Amino acid sequence: MIPFGLVAGFADGQEIRITELAEHGFCFRTLDEIREVKGFRICFYDGFNGLKAGDQEKKSSDPYTEVEIHSFEMEVRVEDGLGIPVYEYSVFVEQEKYRECAGKLILWYDRFVRLKLECEDGELAMALTGYPAKKDEQFAENFIEQKKEWFGEGEDRARLETRIENQSGMRENCIAAGDFELEEYKEYKEQERKNIEVAVELDRPELYERYLSMKFRDFMDWYWNVNGAKELGKRMPVPERIYVGNAFCHLLFPEKRQLFEIFKKAESEGLAVTVTFSYLREFMLKPAEKLLDELEEWCRNRETFLEIAANDWGLLELLRERKEWKEEKEALVPCMGTLLNKRKKDPRMGYKQGETGYFRENSLNAEFYRTYLRDTFGIRRYEWESCGYRQEFPEGKNSIHVPFYQTNTSQYCILYAACKNGERGKQELPESCPGYCREKVFLYPKHLKMVGRYNSLFALDESAVSGMADTEGWKEKRIDRIVVNLL
Repeated sequence: MIPFGLVAGFADGQEIRITELAEHGFCFRTLDEIREVKGFRICFYDGFNGLKAGDQEKKSSDPYTEVEIHSFEMEVRVEDGLGIPVYEYSVFVEQEKYRECAGKLILWYDRFVRLKLECEDGELAMALTGYPAKKDEQFAENFIEQKKEWFGEGEDRARLETRIENQSGMRENCIAAGDFELEEYKEYKEQERKNIEVAVELDRPELYERYLSMKFRDFMDWYWNVNGAKELGKRMPVPERIYVGNAFCHLLFPEKRQLFEIFKKAESEGLAVTVTFSYLREFMLKPAEKLLDELEEWCRNRETFLEIAANDWGLLELLRERKEWKEEKEALVPCMGTLLNKRKKDPRMGYKQGETGYFRENSLNAEFYRTYLRDTFGIRRYEWESCGYRQEFPEGKNSIHVPFYQTNTSQYCILYAACKNGERGKQELPESCPGYCREKVFLYPKHLKMVGRYNSLFALDESAVSGMADTEGWKEKRIDRIVVNLL
């Protein structure tokens, strides 16, 4: 009994479900009797030959081996399937290629079952894919130390000089015997950044409070320093926009009074604002509608507009409905949030078989889908996450969120469950959360470069850390806005 994904069969081009497999043949069943078959085509999964993560040649090739069978014997018997006759066929094959492929698959699957029964998940992954299970015991002491390691707080001067030289070609201006100044380099890069916008996400209460208590430039200095990314901050320009709100947890959205105070301060500092909404549950619909009314009124009074990063189709429908019955110029401009912009993301993907090239595009690469979003909801901007592999961005306005990407989100917060009930599994919908995520996160093995923050799991895209300040590179990829969130 082999799982369907490991072996597939076709009888004269018609797909059949193989129910049993052996080196001398196979069985399948049908509801309608087949009187004659000219030939079979059996597809055996062979991807386990490239088990080690470094075997790129096997990983990028077709993982299935096809065998054409024209010489065989076939027997049929009729069985009762809950009052319906079912035809069970046994096919006997002497072909050497078939026997070789079937024997290899059976041996591999038997090994997998034995490992699954006898080993831990890490040992199983190590045996099958080369996953470094021994590193699963290596953790950072705390989240701040983990961030310093991720963002290269201890980066030496030679690496910094080399990067500057490679990026700008200004060797004579950047390398000196002693200390060196980067002002000329910064001016050069500022000219380069004219056509790309930089934003920072304020996505939880402590950031709202800190932003309201400081001048924006001082806030950004504090932001880079507290996240162990001082060197990274030196290479980045001061943001021109703030994102306010949390895409993943509705309880981290600012209080109404606080939200409008942030608007007022951003307006005085010349900052553009994007408001990020999370998913919407039923009890959140009325408050969301009321808030949208107030946001719209705020925009009308100032003859301006606000971007709304929507992460729920229900919110987009609310925005569409109000647009239909109002004739004024659009005050709330919707963007397609990261939770609606689906794609496969996993920090362990490098250990898995298959070609990641298939993940480079998603539904937004289809022009008809972008046309539908524009004509139905007025969406012209798409929010993306840098997620560890190359992506093909479509035409239009594209924002990239760096350097973390979300892999899992639950409305039933596991951090809340672990702190309140002592177990991750004892989950419940928090109605009035005390904010455990202000002080606590879930740490994961260092090599996975991931963290559990509030009700979500996030992984770090290392390539995004080193390339965050490379505005020319982002522009070439059709990105016109970089959104920074260091969690």
